[in-house]
Amino acid sequence: MDVLQEFMQYAGEFERTVVDDDWTRLHRFFAPDAVYEVSGPLGCRLVGPDAIFAGIKKSLDGFDRKFTGRAIAVTSGPEVAGDGLRAGWEVTYTLDGKPPFVLRGRSEARYRDGRIAYLADHYEPSIADELAGWQASSGVPLDPSYT
Repeated sequence: MDVLQEFMQYAGEFERTVVDDDWTRLHRFFAPDAVYEVSGPLGCRLVGPDAIFAGIKKSLDGFDRKFTGRAIAVTSGPEVAGDGLRAGWEVTYTLDGKPPFVLRGRSEARYRDGRIAYLADHYEPSIADELAGWQASSGVPLDPSYT
């Protein structure tokens, strides 16, 4: 299976996990020493699948799951090169009676022996101010942090 197919399979299983919180299905996609790095306003570096999943779950619980809707769109790529890929995206979050919030960024994944060895999400710097403005106008407290 090529890198793009592997990543798309992981992405599909991740979306199932967002719904049911069964993180066990994702272990097979990650190397034991995998690194997840977030740059931008929510920066962190998590090492190993257990730490990665705990950090992502914390962010989902404090942010994504506070909304009633979540729509993902790929805005660039995916660009596959060797053992990795990159793609730009935006996620539009909706909550009844509130304006939508759009989160923009890009992701990168690198594989080793058929498993994710490095996963990164890069958020645009403007997101911090946009999120603060959305929270102030909506009155909805959010915590998208991973740690």
